[in-house]
Amino acid sequence: MAIGERKAEAPADLDARRAIRATPALPHLQDEDLRAQLLSFARDLNRIYHEERARSEELQTALHELEDSYFQMIKAFAFLVEARDPNTRSHLSRAHDYAVALARRIAPNLADDRIFRYGFLLHDIGKMGIPDHILGKPSPLTHEEWQVMQTHPLLGGQILAPIKYLERAIPIVECHHERWDGQGYPRGLAREDIPIAARIFSVVDTFDAMTSDRPYRRALSVEEAVAEIRKAGGTQLDPAVADGFAALCEERTQAWPLKDPGYPTPD
Repeated sequence: MAIGERKAEAPADLDARRAIRATPALPHLQDEDLRAQLLSFARDLNRIYHEERARSEELQTALHELEDSYFQMIKAFAFLVEARDPNTRSHLSRAHDYAVALARRIAPNLADDRIFRYGFLLHDIGKMGIPDHILGKPSPLTHEEWQVMQTHPLLGGQILAPIKYLERAIPIVECHHERWDGQGYPRGLAREDIPIAARIFSVVDTFDAMTSDRPYRRALSVEEAVAEIRKAGGTQLDPAVADGFAALCEERTQAWPLKDPGYPTPD
């Protein structure tokens, strides 16, 4: 190419230049227009915020009402169980209160979880399916009757299964008769395979049974019951949980055993 001769543009370069020239100019916003648009946007955001906050407060109110309805339903379930078993009067509420106190020491997150507390209260709901002549028998059960009685944890799980809200309470209901050594029922679980909430409840359930009168035996004193619980640690009961409960009993010598605390109320 000779000096001074202009180089021809490639077709791609020409297309790019034409595209730049064809791009429309962006509108120029005056300060007042921009301010007005920002104020309008802020007003819309503020309106949406207040509407959503009002809806959230309505939902929270509805949720609290629903939870209270669930609790009333659970108390009714518990009352039905207790009414059918004359040998365990007030056992449900006492065992619940013992379990919450022990959970605060062993696993505080459980004590503050309403669903687990419902599980403590409903642990014997499966007894709704046990015949009256077995449930109310004043003397020790026969082998055949005991086999029927041992089905109540799984029956309890089946009763609660349709209630999605109580799903996390089911392991307490199903596993509170399992043993640390694997010799319990209904599944023969052992050691840490047993949920911690069920291990806690197993200890307090044992304590309440021992410190309550039965037609066929007198109630043990707290000291006697604590000695038995310590002895059962490592076989029937989780040894760490048993020791924790024994220490708790020693701290509450004047207050325990509970007599008739009545049904617990939701926090």
